[in-house]
Amino acid sequence: MRGQINLPVYGDYVGRVIRELRCIAGCQTMCLRFSGGKDSVVLKWLFEQAGIPYQARFSRTSVDPPELLRFIRKYHSDVIEEQPRISMFHLIIKKGFPPTRVCRYCCSEYKERNTCPKEKNVLTLTGVRKAESPKRRNRSRVETCQAFKGVTFFHPILDWTDEQLWNVIDDNRIPYCELYDEGFSRIGCVGCPLTSSKNILREFRRWPSFEKAYLWAFERMLEGRQFDKWKTKYDVMDWYVYGVQEQYKKLDEENDKLWKQNTFRAYEDELYFGDYFDNLTHEYENRDVNAAIQILHNCHDKKDVLSLIHI
Repeated sequence: MRGQINLPVYGDYVGRVIRELRCIAGCQTMCLRFSGGKDSVVLKWLFEQAGIPYQARFSRTSVDPPELLRFIRKYHSDVIEEQPRISMFHLIIKKGFPPTRVCRYCCSEYKERNTCPKEKNVLTLTGVRKAESPKRRNRSRVETCQAFKGVTFFHPILDWTDEQLWNVIDDNRIPYCELYDEGFSRIGCVGCPLTSSKNILREFRRWPSFEKAYLWAFERMLEGRQFDKWKTKYDVMDWYVYGVQEQYKKLDEENDKLWKQNTFRAYEDELYFGDYFDNLTHEYENRDVNAAIQILHNCHDKKDVLSLIHI
C-alpha cells in the first residue's frame, strides 16, 4: 500500500489530515498507537500518503484475537510489537478480582504503560473517533494524558464517520482484519469488560479457549480468598458476564439514547487549515511538540503557520 496513489475526492477530509500530518512532522518522534483495527489501519495509511517519518507500536495484551495478530504480522510487519509483562489471566490472579469498567487495571497495564515513549518530544497519535462511542463525543483532537504528565495525544480522524472511514478503505483497497467481515464491529481484547454481555458471550463462542483461560484464572483467584457471592469460578464468570454488566446496562441505554438524538456531522466547527499547507516545504528539522500543538490550535492564517514552524 506504499507509494503514490491518486486519491479520490472525499470532500477534503482525507487531504486535510494528510496536510496536518505534514505540518507537524517536525516533532522528534511521531508515534502511532496501532491496534490493528480499521481506524488505526487507516491512520497508518494516511501517514504513508503524507510521506513523513513516524513509528507505529502495537501493545499485545495476551487476549488479542489470533486473527488480529496474523493480520498485523502479514500486512504491518514494520509495526513494533510490544510484549506484555504479565498475561491477563495471571494479572487477574494477582489483583484478586476481575477488571471492570470502573477499575480497568488491564488498560493501565497493557494500553497506558506500553506503546509510545512517554517523553517530552513525542507526539502520540491514535485512531480514536467520536462515532465509536457516546463517551467520546466530547473528546478533543488534541489532549494531554492525565496519567502521564507531558504526554500529548492527537486524534486526526476523531470526527470521521463510519461511512467516511470505510469509503477510504474500499476505494484504496486497504487490507483490514477478516473479523470485520464476520460481523464484529470492534476488534480488541477477547472478554473485554468494557463491552456488553452479548459481545462477551459471542467472543467466548468464537474463541472458547479464552473462556477456559478466564475460568482458570477465576479459580486460581478464589484460592485463599473469601467472597460473599463468589464460591466457584462459575459464580465469578456469571458475575463478570452478566452481573457487573447489568449495572451499566441502564446507563449505556441512556447514553445511547442521548447519542442518537444528536445529529453528527464530520468536521463541524473544526479548524480549517487552508490550501497553502500543500505548498509548505517538508523539512523535518527538530521542531518540538509544543510548536506542533500550537500549529493545531492556532494556525488560522498563513502568517501564524510560517512563524510557528520557522519556515
